[in-house]
Amino acid sequence: MSLLSASKQLNLIMFSTLWLLASCGGSSDGAAAPVKEVNTNFPAGLPVPDNRFVDTYSVLIFGNSHVRSHNLADLVVQMIQTGRPGAKATAELAAGILFLDERFNNQNDLRLLQSKTWTHLILQGQKYSTSGAYYYPTDKTVTWVKASKAQQVTPILFPEHPTSGNKTEGMRVHQLHQSIQQEENSCLAPVGLAWDKALELYPELALHSSDGNHAALAGAFLSALVLYQSITGNNADTLPQLSNIGLSAQSQQQLRQAAAATLQQYPACPF
Repeated sequence: MSLLSASKQLNLIMFSTLWLLASCGGSSDGAAAPVKEVNTNFPAGLPVPDNRFVDTYSVLIFGNSHVRSHNLADLVVQMIQTGRPGAKATAELAAGILFLDERFNNQNDLRLLQSKTWTHLILQGQKYSTSGAYYYPTDKTVTWVKASKAQQVTPILFPEHPTSGNKTEGMRVHQLHQSIQQEENSCLAPVGLAWDKALELYPELALHSSDGNHAALAGAFLSALVLYQSITGNNADTLPQLSNIGLSAQSQQQLRQAAAATLQQYPACPF
């Protein structure tokens, strides 16, 4: 056999092998991976899953810049691990600074919710009018609640805290989220109301950053306390001091008391 004919046979074998691989689902470099289909049809009226007493907390957080101030996710994890010795906890911030309707429309976060085993979904980013003069639809947030319950994930609505000096915004935004809760039952963490309570009891606390909108460390700590009690059911006032946080023991105690008092008046979950 000539070298030329041997080379032709080798090329034929290589071509056949590649064709067989392709026909069996193989793909060449640079080929786009198939996009996993997501379920967008969720039943209404499911009960809120009770995941307070799990051994491993896996928290997914949807939100915008308000859930990124001072490592809010890490604060929540540290509180869970401190208040629930022996339990494991992780918290993941979904990519992007998006409103909840935007997250639903691009389907990336719906795919994320359905691709892993989560215990809790924090939902921050419902659009609302800062002046109260305009109405924004809440249907996508309602659908997020349905989607999480369909996955046996506890949904926790996270209304934003009020801007500095605004004494009516906290309750107005909370009531907006109450309307969502009434349409599709969920947990509702009274974050804004806890800020109102803390500033009423301890006006010397600096909860806002210099822009008057986002949280300072004390404000992020307070929001995390409300989420911690909403997730675990543990009374925030009994949480030990976190020594590695740049807040005094007195400030931490005041924030714990404000969070616990608010949750006593406005329980987060229906269990």
